[in-house]
Amino acid sequence: MEAAVLGIVGRHGPCTAYAVRRVFLDHPSSAWSGSAGAIYPLVSRLEKRGLLAAHERPWGSSTKRLLHLTSAGRQALERWLAAPLPVWATTQTVDPVRSRFYYLDALPPADRIRFVDDAEVKTRLYLAHVRNEEQRLDDAGEEHERLTIRGIAREMEARLDWLAEVRREMVLEGEATAEATHAY
Repeated sequence: MEAAVLGIVGRHGPCTAYAVRRVFLDHPSSAWSGSAGAIYPLVSRLEKRGLLAAHERPWGSSTKRLLHLTSAGRQALERWLAAPLPVWATTQTVDPVRSRFYYLDALPPADRIRFVDDAEVKTRLYLAHVRNEEQRLDDAGEEHERLTIRGIAREMEARLDWLAEVRREMVLEGEATAEATHAY
């Protein structure tokens, strides 16, 4: 998350800590928190480490603290972005649906199907939201952000494919169980 904050300030800066927070809050990914309790202490730590600096700017009858990358901050951001990626960065993403699926056998078969139904409906709704965001970014000419959002869309499409496969297997498993029960 620290590197992402450096990236936001590097791309949108100089900007306020609130503007950094808004990027997280407005982003369709739930992977990182945009809460005040996560962002403001993180910005403070980055300032103490010399990766971010702030300057005051008049704002109405008050002032605003605008953040910018220091040279050390820019170097840290470039190191984070540069190849080679660590192996862990290329592994599976956190997926709360898939994580729950490990334990789905704790539910009766009908509730398992309802879980898959609910996951499909909510994933489709979220995918529609992501596609709208992708279109907005395309219209705004925000190429790198649009491609990032497209990656989220592809992940949701893959989840839907996987859920369809899960459903087929659950139905086949249910039919096999029903046939075995009727055979006796």
